[in-house]
Amino acid sequence: MGGKERSLKAGLEKLYRLFDRSFISPDPLECVPARGRKKDIALSAFIASVFAYGRADLIVKNVNYILAELGPKPLDTLVAGGYSGRFRLFRYRFHKRADLLWLLDRLREIYSEYGSLEKAFVANGSNHTDRLKGFSKLFSNEKQLKSTRAFLVPSPANGSACKRMNLFLRWMVRKDGLDLGLWKHVSQSELIIPLDVHVNRIAARLGLVRKGPENFARALELTDNLRAMNPEDPIRYDFAICTLGKLGHCAKNAVREKCIQCVLKNHCTDSAL
Repeated sequence: MGGKERSLKAGLEKLYRLFDRSFISPDPLECVPARGRKKDIALSAFIASVFAYGRADLIVKNVNYILAELGPKPLDTLVAGGYSGRFRLFRYRFHKRADLLWLLDRLREIYSEYGSLEKAFVANGSNHTDRLKGFSKLFSNEKQLKSTRAFLVPSPANGSACKRMNLFLRWMVRKDGLDLGLWKHVSQSELIIPLDVHVNRIAARLGLVRKGPENFARALELTDNLRAMNPEDPIRYDFAICTLGKLGHCAKNAVREKCIQCVLKNHCTDSAL
């Protein structure tokens, strides 16, 4: 790693320390219980990640509603099929109650077959990308799956960046003051960055990825470049970079007053300075 890369890594470390868990809101992870049975936490986290699209505050409101309807022991409710009469008020963006019930039906079948989401994930591929594809196929139980339902658990096979699934995996595998670290059979060195619009834009400004739309190839490219800095924890800076954009500190159009305060200003190719 050259001097330029070491300097950028030092800046990213400062950003990582700056944006700790106190900056979590609004974020779907704040809806996930930090205590309780691990199997309930994992299910809650998966549901939170699946619906982590749209405006952040509305994501939090929707996820809190779903988890409240499932009750304090959501896995017991799922396995017993006790959700079928619930969610009468559910509607989020282009998803309706029938879509949510379909998702829960699929999850119930997956738990019945594998016992846990972790076992289902690791059993369906020999490497991380194949596992993402295989796990997504577990939800493709219809010959002509509605686009709204296919959207819930996308696959790299379709070019999707799989941001929400990679976000769930970050929560489950990494362990720090933010991420939960509940899974033991997936290495954090394998993880792929949850590429969203904020991370994509800022990473391009830092020269970590070429400019372009979010897709799986770009997520791999960025992850590989971050892995060069942190081989054992390539997506260490994901939350910090995303928060920098989500809170408006690094907006679509650079603002001089904000650029002056940015710890990454010396590495940005689009600075207003």
